[in-house]
Amino acid sequence: MQRLRKHAARVGIRRRAGVASLDYVLLIGTILPMIAFVMWAGPKLIRLAYEMVCVLVSWPFM
Repeated sequence: MQRLRKHAARVGIRRRAGVASLDYVLLIGTILPMIAFVMWAGPKLIRLAYEMVCVLVSWPFM
């Protein structure tokens, strides 16, 4: 019985050997485009938020 468990454990490790690399590729394939988009859109969003705050602060004095 114990011999069967050891064999099953070895087979399970071999069967899932490529899954970690596939997860890594999928993670890189989704995270890198998201980071690229944030780096492109981030400064524009920060500038628009700053302008909105300036308008809200200065509006009562106009």
